Amino acid sequence: MTPLERVHVGLIGCGRIASLQVLGYRDHSRAELTAICDNDEALLGQRQQEWQPKKTYRDYHQLLADSDVNAVEILVPHHLHREVAIAALQAGKHVSLQKPPALTLRELDDVNEAAKAAGRRLRVFENFLYYPPHVKARALVQEGAIGEPISVRIKTAAGRFDDGWRVPAASLAWRMNPETCGGGPTCFDHGYHCYNMARFFVAEPVERVHAWIHVNRFGPDAFYDGPALISWKYAGVPKFGSWEVIASVGMRVRSKYYASDDRIEIHGTEGIIWINRCTGSLLDEPALVLYRDGQTRAWHDIPNDWSESFRLGVHDFIDALIEGRQPPQDADDAAATLGFAIAAHVSACEHREVCLDEIGPDTRARLPI
Repeated sequence: MTPLERVHVGLIGCGRIASLQVLGYRDHSRAELTAICDNDEALLGQRQQEWQPKKTYRDYHQLLADSDVNAVEILVPHHLHREVAIAALQAGKHVSLQKPPALTLRELDDVNEAAKAAGRRLRVFENFLYYPPHVKARALVQEGAIGEPISVRIKTAAGRFDDGWRVPAASLAWRMNPETCGGGPTCFDHGYHCYNMARFFVAEPVERVHAWIHVNRFGPDAFYDGPALISWKYAGVPKFGSWEVIASVGMRVRSKYYASDDRIEIHGTEGIIWINRCTGSLLDEPALVLYRDGQTRAWHDIPNDWSESFRLGVHDFIDALIEGRQPPQDADDAAATLGFAIAAHVSACEHREVCLDEIGPDTRARLPI
């Protein structure tokens, strides 16, 4: 696989999250935003004015036929990921695919086989992997700062729907449809981040999961899949984790982005790490705190704006293509997180503990509704 001299990217999908995804392509010295594509003509015109790409397209097939584009960032609804990613790979483009990468493990495998056949890089983009407090926390864990990690606890607090970003109705609509989202907007779409963080800090794979997911309905086509409580056990060792979703829809959440925030606690045999924010800023506390041997150390100056995770993640994709290496996540790593997400939904629907090896290639996430 020949390394690239320069990355000429085409952005497929210009919705809300694209405003963060584009940051790294616009400020990297060896990348260029060559083309953008969206089927919404008004949105495409708006993004053209904002970003000044060389070319615009309404049909992604036309973008893929553009020989000036050598890599694509795919930012379309989940049910289109397989179709668009395979088409891009067959057109000879390297692919960065948003999470969740597919609706089933078979769909993800189809995309991976297309990447192998084309001899092109495929990475599933998970921005939480690059969020600086997460990166520093993992480095501390790997350095032995808290001894052996034995527990990961994650809490997501969702606030008022009228706070934070204004999300277009069309974007909300496909996320509210399990057929297009793959599951629920919280426990499947956002949940991919949290299931992945469960894996990020502990070396052992997740083996078993148990979940309660309550669905709050606000109308015939609007719901919130929370509160929820998902717990899991890591393989072969007495290590456990949990993710709690709080549907505090009357609470104000300070955020420039979605009106929610995530906090993570990593408990080890000799200490504890707290990551106190991600998409928002609920508390006036340092973003990262370490406790060990009766002493507390805090990182007050670590970058903690959520947008930084996108910029750094895009830079890593660009650098990987130039250096000829595989950036995270590859398809195998992404499949482990996707299987975890699907297993949690199966558990909630079937009211039982689920082993991840029960998840077949065509098993889909379902909501208990």
